[in-house]
Amino acid sequence: MKKLIKFYAEWCGPCKSYAKIWDEVTPEFQGQVEFINIDVDNDTSGLAAKYKVRSIPFTVLIREDGSEITRTGLLTKNELTELILS
Repeated sequence: MKKLIKFYAEWCGPCKSYAKIWDEVTPEFQGQVEFINIDVDNDTSGLAAKYKVRSIPFTVLIREDGSEITRTGLLTKNELTELILS
């Protein structure tokens, strides 16, 4: 199953806008994609460092084998849907 990781922070205005889009798209792909939310201010997993997150919101799409497909920033609903389907 692909993984989609969203990096964000509670204080980030664009992240709040993106959260609404993320929440709209998530139910459409349940069971097909694992959606992961990482608050960069409380990241104990080390994923923000692993993916060298320098700005937020930041999105990474991962293949089933763990290799990275792509990384990007803020997306529209259509762009996020297209990314998942790619």
